[in-house]
Amino acid sequence: MEPDLDRLFDFEMRGGLFPQFASVWDSVYDSAKSTVDKICEAKPGRLRVAINAAHPLSFAALFLACGRKEMDIFLFNPTWGRVELTTANRIADTHFLLQDTSEGVFEATGSSTAGPARPIETGFNKLRVMIPTGGTSGRIRFAIHDWSTLAAATYGFQQHMNCSHMAAHCVLPLYHVSGFMQLVRALLTMGSVVFGRLETFAKEHELLLKEEREARFVSLVATQLERLLRDESNAPLLKDYGAIFLGGGPAPVGLLDKARILGLPLALTYGMTETAAQVATLQPARFLKGAQNQGKPLPHVRIDIVNEETTSELLPRGEVGIIRILSSSLFHGYYGDKVNKPERSILTSDLGKIDETGCLTVLGRADRVVITGGEKVSLREIELVFEDSGLVSDVLAFGVDDREWGQSLAVAYVPKDQAVKETLLKEIISDELSNFKCPKKWIRLSAIPRNEAGKPQLEELKRIQGF
Repeated sequence: MEPDLDRLFDFEMRGGLFPQFASVWDSVYDSAKSTVDKICEAKPGRLRVAINAAHPLSFAALFLACGRKEMDIFLFNPTWGRVELTTANRIADTHFLLQDTSEGVFEATGSSTAGPARPIETGFNKLRVMIPTGGTSGRIRFAIHDWSTLAAATYGFQQHMNCSHMAAHCVLPLYHVSGFMQLVRALLTMGSVVFGRLETFAKEHELLLKEEREARFVSLVATQLERLLRDESNAPLLKDYGAIFLGGGPAPVGLLDKARILGLPLALTYGMTETAAQVATLQPARFLKGAQNQGKPLPHVRIDIVNEETTSELLPRGEVGIIRILSSSLFHGYYGDKVNKPERSILTSDLGKIDETGCLTVLGRADRVVITGGEKVSLREIELVFEDSGLVSDVLAFGVDDREWGQSLAVAYVPKDQAVKETLLKEIISDELSNFKCPKKWIRLSAIPRNEAGKPQLEELKRIQGF
């Protein structure tokens, strides 16, 4: 399914997509379009271009200027270091790098080493977008999407959230699928998008107030939500959204409890670059009633739980296994791989289960497993028992080398109250888990170290604790 691009781009060219920049949009877009038209004239054929724009308006203008061209677009991260840029350039082999030298001023840098542009092919997807995934130590891959997969993800989201259009408050980077899809959803639903930062959250929030509440959305990771809630004045603003999407891995249980007490419309969500973001999302009303899972699959998605060993045996509801996703928004493979088109489904590296109501609970990565004394233990299973106790605000289970056991289980936790005794926690854990799953090392902390994205910094924790 492909959207009516002529109608949508006419809307976009009127500046209706960016109320925040309505006064400058025409000039910025014209500058981006002129830059793109020039490179198309200079090198006929199907071009490979990289967008490496620092300012979100510049990024949006360049992407939309390329939107109806027959080309391959690679989304580059302006903060990549030398190793990551070298890897990305080697994979993409782009003809031109599109950058903003300042807001609304663009330059196109040609490559003298890029291979030839492919001829225009009738019937081939007009536009392909390569979205980066990974990036650790330069191990970057580009997931291939086109208008059909992006539209499937958008319209599935629209149906799931029961909204006529999307008004996005985007505080996530546009080169990442979580930010990029906010731009795409706003375009394809003829909505709007406001770009912002946490430091100016209140100011940008005001720009969306003319939109109906059910259409207003903001996507955050746990660290961003925690920082916003440090200022009590942000809580009423956050309640103004139809949903606050929270992804990027498990959030500290204390943060979720606080959000629920404040009445924030959190929508815990699960998705990935390969599926054009969300594939399962919890409705805010269910979160406020106490649900703490990733909700039901979106209409364009089917999620199966399969046996971890065979990966083909479907498991019944309630059993833990590997998450398998079937979706019309599924990517077309990784750019540069010999086999581009994946099968109808993608087998993730995540463990999960589906309950009797059809809701998905993501239990973490399958490689978050420790083998201790020959027994395999899911670290997320241990963390869930701690969270369900109601006595901790954050918890992290991990394995440490052990001469006797191979690996032994350790747990770092933050008590909700200083009166919480370790003996009480140990009693609860021993009642809920088998002996071999009970941690042997216990670490009581005031806070678990996390990075900007809210991910636990395990190596830093181990270093501090002397493991």
